[in-house]
Amino acid sequence: MDTKFRVETWPEGVISLPPDAALMQQFKRQGNFNVKMPVPVMRAMVHLATRFMTHRLYKGTFRHRYQKMNGEGGEIGMRIVRPDTDEVLPAVLYFHGGGGMLTDSSSYLRVMKNIAYHAHAAVAGVDYRRAPEAPYPAGLSDAVAALQWMYDKAGKYGFDPKRISIAGDSAGGNLAAGLALRNLHGARLPIYRQILINARVTHRQHFPSISKYAEGYGLTRTAMDYFEGKYFRDPSDAAGSYASPLSAPDLRGLPPALVITSEYDPLRDEGEAYAAALHSAGVPVQAVRFAGMAHTMVVFGATKPAATYCLQLIKGCM
Repeated sequence: MDTKFRVETWPEGVISLPPDAALMQQFKRQGNFNVKMPVPVMRAMVHLATRFMTHRLYKGTFRHRYQKMNGEGGEIGMRIVRPDTDEVLPAVLYFHGGGGMLTDSSSYLRVMKNIAYHAHAAVAGVDYRRAPEAPYPAGLSDAVAALQWMYDKAGKYGFDPKRISIAGDSAGGNLAAGLALRNLHGARLPIYRQILINARVTHRQHFPSISKYAEGYGLTRTAMDYFEGKYFRDPSDAAGSYASPLSAPDLRGLPPALVITSEYDPLRDEGEAYAAALHSAGVPVQAVRFAGMAHTMVVFGATKPAATYCLQLIKGCM
């Protein structure tokens, strides 16, 4: 049996493509992310772009509710979207991106509906606390509470407790990966899958893709440094395993993983390094690199074929 780790590609067998023209045109229009804007203005701009530029790749009707739950720092909002059915469904606990300080679950409504439709699953988006008002580890503490809530309320909301997965993109992918590790060391709830999309998995190591794609591809090195400076109270917080899962000494026992990366994403190399580390630890993992795509692939800016294939991969995890 071939046990060598491989990163798959989409389109299959295509190692590289020119940067997607639609993405590049969008980046040209919006320019570099301006970290000098007030945080409320940044939040509003990214919210609008994320919510309304994400492709609508779903049909039919959904049941949609907004639920509050108690967390360590107060109430946590949970936006639950599911197909309009009384079936008990697999569930995805989803953590939105945004550098740990931008967007919320409402920004990701189309993303959540896309997943719910294609995976025929209930999707719960977490409004975890954000920096700079609530820096790390506030968001991770909320993630821990949200996962416990999913299991406690599975019967009430029609979640299959044997098929509850966690997922996230970018900073949300960092939360999902950190949560999987924290859960392994704590409650040990049976997470079915972890789905990491263009995720930040280390704040300690710097891989070539961070420098190679530092400008001109949506997410910039300047923006990442800005987010990190707001997200952590102290640089030493970034070094811990829950903030930088790639640095964890032991990854054995983590849930099976789907790791999605994009060719022109500064975070590409660390995501693939994490997939390889999971594989070396005996964790079942599928890693797929999207040729021609950039960091914003999952939300606004992805081509429909790329977004559709990404959703099919998530469906395969259910």
